[in-house]
Amino acid sequence: MQRSDATLQFDRPPGLVRNYARAIFSRRDRLLPAGMTIPRLEGQVAEVRISPEHLGKYRILCGFPADGQLPVTYPHVLAISLQVAVMAQPRFMLRLLGLVHLSNEITWIRPLPENGTYGLRCWVEGHRETDRGQEFDLHTELRDQDGPAWLERCTVLARNVAGGQQAARAARSALKAPKPGPGIAVEGVPFEASHAKSRAYALISGDLNPIHLADVTARWFGFDKALAHGMWTMGCSLAALGPDLTRSPCRIPVEFKLPVFLPAAVRLEHWHEGLAWPFVLRDAATNRPHLAGSVERL
Repeated sequence: MQRSDATLQFDRPPGLVRNYARAIFSRRDRLLPAGMTIPRLEGQVAEVRISPEHLGKYRILCGFPADGQLPVTYPHVLAISLQVAVMAQPRFMLRLLGLVHLSNEITWIRPLPENGTYGLRCWVEGHRETDRGQEFDLHTELRDQDGPAWLERCTVLARNVAGGQQAARAARSALKAPKPGPGIAVEGVPFEASHAKSRAYALISGDLNPIHLADVTARWFGFDKALAHGMWTMGCSLAALGPDLTRSPCRIPVEFKLPVFLPAAVRLEHWHEGLAWPFVLRDAATNRPHLAGSVERL
């Protein structure tokens, strides 16, 4: 590894466990101090090779077919170790545990053959003050020989302790989700979220946040039950829509709503409107939304 003033540079993806432990257990603040912001922090990996075994496990877990292409959400998994390395730097002053993944936007530019060789770049800079706390964007790009082929923006929240009107506004916002227009047919796809699948995704992705691993470890952080990974529910949702939707360049914005407490039965609702395919993942029993997004042709 070579270090410059602005960028961490790796020949291969960095080790995850050491950086993850450093980022989680280092003494950091829950919120940025007044007058401070996140400086420009960047990381690059020169070469990423795809493991057929790892890719196969990811496809099975999320439901993607073996079609010779990388699933549209798979580069996120490839990038996790680089993202953690960037946020493990001392100049990233926020505590990782407790951060909330609010939304995710993927821009798919061109095909990603599974036998291709890729590079990765990740960066973060600045933040926004909001009613709920401090938001920042974590950017990632997967590059092939022609340049960026896949882009991602994760919007993350460092929470204030919500109360009163602020908490009520956040609760109402979480229940809002798109609805189809009059006469538009809606299809539904049911699937199950379980502790076993959550632990399997943790091992495949490297996202070992204790809130996803077991009920007992989730209780350490104030949750009664373990939660499913948001990026697993997003991957399963896009797999259920079928690969044809992401064979052409597209943009996929997703908002994470209410958490999926394990175990859970969920239902994906999706429909077609113009050049977009909206979808909402709902709890099968209560109909409350867990995520909402769309596939939009570029």
